[in-house]
Amino acid sequence: MSGEEFVLSILAIIGGVGLTGFIFYNIFKIIRTWLGGNSYDDETFERLARAFMQHKKETDRRLQNLEAIVTDEDQHTISKSRSGSSSPKQIEEPRRTIEIEEDEENQETKSSDGNLRNMLRE
Repeated sequence: MSGEEFVLSILAIIGGVGLTGFIFYNIFKIIRTWLGGNSYDDETFERLARAFMQHKKETDRRLQNLEAIVTDEDQHTISKSRSGSSSPKQIEEPRRTIEIEEDEENQETKSSDGNLRNMLRE
């Protein structure tokens, strides 16, 4: 083996070991971060907790307002339906009846059809 080949092989071994070490270091760093979780400092945690509590209070207030509106509407419709019978008489639209009048021609064709049927049966 010549000197140049020897130096080239040593450099390749050192480069490969360095690259492998770098890759393993980053993999272990990612695993350590993943196992450690997201650790927040106390100030950030307190700020997040306050924001969450404020959001929760606002949501509860909105829900209570919505429930009050719904129950008020329900009571309003119930009172309207109860007071509807005691309210002044409402004018109802008269109901129209439809009477079908048969023409004399239609009666004659029906009777002739009946005669035709009787004649076929005989």
